[in-house]
Amino acid sequence: MIFCSTNKFITRFRYEYILIFSLIWLFLFAGCSSLYSKNKKLGDLTIKNSDLAKKIGIAIFENKTSFKDRSYEKVFEEYLIESITDSCSDILLVKPGDAGYPDFLVKLPRNETGSIDNLSLAQLGRQTGMNAIVTGEIVGITGKEEKRGIIFFKDLRQFIYFQVKIEVYDTGTSVKLVDERYREEIEIDELELELFKKKEVVSMPEVDDVFLKISEDVGEKICNAVNTPPWQGYITSVTENNIIISSGKKVGLVPGAVLEIFTAGEIIEGVDGHRFCMPGRKTGEVKLTTVYADSCEAVFYTGSDIMEGCSVKTNK
Repeated sequence: MIFCSTNKFITRFRYEYILIFSLIWLFLFAGCSSLYSKNKKLGDLTIKNSDLAKKIGIAIFENKTSFKDRSYEKVFEEYLIESITDSCSDILLVKPGDAGYPDFLVKLPRNETGSIDNLSLAQLGRQTGMNAIVTGEIVGITGKEEKRGIIFFKDLRQFIYFQVKIEVYDTGTSVKLVDERYREEIEIDELELELFKKKEVVSMPEVDDVFLKISEDVGEKICNAVNTPPWQGYITSVTENNIIISSGKKVGLVPGAVLEIFTAGEIIEGVDGHRFCMPGRKTGEVKLTTVYADSCEAVFYTGSDIMEGCSVKTNK
């Protein structure tokens, strides 16, 4: 009985030993495989889309009214920049007064009809790593008298009307992400209307209130619109051994990161001479080697047909 019990114990021990050994061997094998996989991709980094900041250019706002000496456009511009900064603090702004502020944001490219050349504007934006460009106009400031009130108790009242236009262009497709028209009014007295008609003055506190109200509304819309498309950068130069991308450390790029490359898509023409870029196809990958503040260098990693004008994206 004792001998039989011992045999059963030895048999059970052997089975348990074999099972434990198998588990240990499996664990070590899996660990070695994982280590091998990591070593194989040593130095390669994956950047998520959420790790990268969008870069927005703010063009010089235009004042198309007869009050050009009052610099109302600068007041509006400052309020809108403040609103965008408050609404999305993670966005990089290129704004008037910055060092190296690009000339094309001072004098926007226009087509034969005088409208903004959306494709040329987008292409210029890509060269400087911008994802979107904001343009603004004060279209009109007009004074008017109107009868208002309840049917039998209407009286003559005085108003000043402000008309403002805000547009945001996506540099990847050249489409408008935001196209807003605002018409706001402020009530004034007869003397103020007379002064206005003589083009002498519009009360600055009232102007401030109008532009602040508009800016708070459109600033949030701009942030939501710009943050919707995934981040992308652009290749500005390709040589045999080197690729230059117009985005860098400021947006979150780091050496060793691998980015996917997409060809420049077909250009189609819409109404009023506007032109748009269709999405391109994936053609390969590049690996970042040196990253500067606003640009970076990369080398070929996989694929072909990588050339100036291609866009770069993350794979996550």
